[in-house]
Amino acid sequence: GKYRELREVLRQLDHADIAEFLSDLIEEQGAAEAAIAYRVLPREDASEVFAHLDSDEQETLIGELGAERAVRVIESLDPDDRAKILDELPVEVTRRIIRRLTPESRRETQAILGYPAESVGRLMTPDYVKIRKAWTVGQAMAQIRRYGKDAETINWIYVVDEHGELVDDIHIRTLLLADPDTPVEELMDGRFITLNAMDDREEAVRLMARHDRSAMPVVDGLGLLIGIVTYDDIADVAEIEATEDIHKLGGLEALDAPYLSTRLVEMLKKRAGWLAGLFMMQLLTIAVMGFFDGALEKAVILALFVPLIVSSGGNTGTQAASLLVRALALDHVEPGDWRKVLGREVVTGLVLGTLLGALGLATVVGCDLVGLAESAYPWRVGFVVGTAVVGIVLWGSIAGSALPLLMQRIGLDPAASSSPLVATIMDVSGLTIYFAVAVVVLRGTLL
Repeated sequence: GKYRELREVLRQLDHADIAEFLSDLIEEQGAAEAAIAYRVLPREDASEVFAHLDSDEQETLIGELGAERAVRVIESLDPDDRAKILDELPVEVTRRIIRRLTPESRRETQAILGYPAESVGRLMTPDYVKIRKAWTVGQAMAQIRRYGKDAETINWIYVVDEHGELVDDIHIRTLLLADPDTPVEELMDGRFITLNAMDDREEAVRLMARHDRSAMPVVDGLGLLIGIVTYDDIADVAEIEATEDIHKLGGLEALDAPYLSTRLVEMLKKRAGWLAGLFMMQLLTIAVMGFFDGALEKAVILALFVPLIVSSGGNTGTQAASLLVRALALDHVEPGDWRKVLGREVVTGLVLGTLLGALGLATVVGCDLVGLAESAYPWRVGFVVGTAVVGIVLWGSIAGSALPLLMQRIGLDPAASSSPLVATIMDVSGLTIYFAVAVVVLRGTLL
C-alpha cells in the first residue's frame, strides 16, 4: 500500500525496465498487481511504458484497467504505437476502443490502420514538424518551438510547398547554426530520400540502414508528405523480420508471440505442417533406395556410407541457402545476379567437393584397413564415395543458392527455402547421384 514510495522508485527507472518489471508482475502475481503498479506511474511515463509491453501483456493490462482507463492509456500513445496496439488486439476490443477515442485520435489511427498490414503506412506517425521554404530560419525555429514538443522527433525538419508536397528535409543542426534572417530556401540542397506509404516495411529497414537516417519522410502517390518513420519503429521491424527468417529457415512458420507465450495448439500448427510435408518428401528417398535395391543387395558396403553422402549434400545445400537468404535480406544480391551467384557457387562447390571427396576416399580406405568396413575393392568403393561427394557438394552449392533466388523472383519469401527443405531435396538427389556413380564404376566387380 505504499503507493507514493512505489511511484518514486518507478520514476527513477527507464521505461523499458518498468515494462519488464510489469511483465514479471503479470507472470508471477497476476494482472491485478501489475495494474496497481501501472496506475501509480506518472502520466507522462505511462504511455511510454505501455508501448514497451508485449501485445498479450497490453491486452491483459487493458482488461484489468477497465474501459475508461484503457481508452485514456491508448489515446496518450503516439499514433503509430496506438495503431500497432489496436491492430494486435482482438477485433471487438479494438472497435470498442476506437469508438471512444477523440475524433482527432480516431482519424489519425484509422488513417494508419487503412494501409496494408506490413506496409510503411502502418509504421508512420503524423507527428512531425514541417516548414515552408519561403520562411526565414527565425520563423522556422518558432514553428519548431510551437509544435516540436508533440513531434516524434525534431532531428529532421521537413520543407513542404503550399500544396503539402515534400520539397526537402533539413537537419536541425543546420537550422540551429544558421542566422535567424537566412531564408530557409538557401539551406536547401534538394537531396532527400522518401518512403512511399505503400512500400513494404522491409524497404524502410533497408533504406534507413543504407542512408544512416534516424527518421525518413513518408509520401503518398502524389508526393504529399503524410508522415514520418523513425529509427525505433524500424528497429522493431528489423527484429521481427529477422525472427521470421530464422524461424522459416528452421522449417516452421514464424511465431506470432514470444516462445513462452505461444499456446501449445498454436505451436503445433506452426510446426506440424512443415514436418508433415518434409516427412512425405522423404518418401522419394525410399523410392530411390528401392530403385537401387538390387545394387545394395550385391554391394551391402554401399549402404554403410549413405549417412556420409546424405550429410555432405544436406550440409552444403543448407550453407548455400543460408548465405543467399541473408544476402537477399541485406540487399547484397538480387535475382538478376543469378549468373554471378551460380558462377561463384560452382567454383566453391568444386573446391569444397574435391576436399571432401578426397576425405571420403581416405575414409573408405581407412575403414577397410581397420576392419570397420571391409571390402574386396576398397579403392574402387572409395573412388565411388569420393566422386559422388564431389558431384553432390557441387549440386548442393548450386541448388542451395538457386532456390532462394528463384523464390525471390516469383514473389515468395526466400526464407521459406528452409534448411530442412534443402536438406530433404539433397537427400533424394544425393542418393541418386551416389548410386548412379556406384552402378557405373562398380559394374563388373561388386555389381
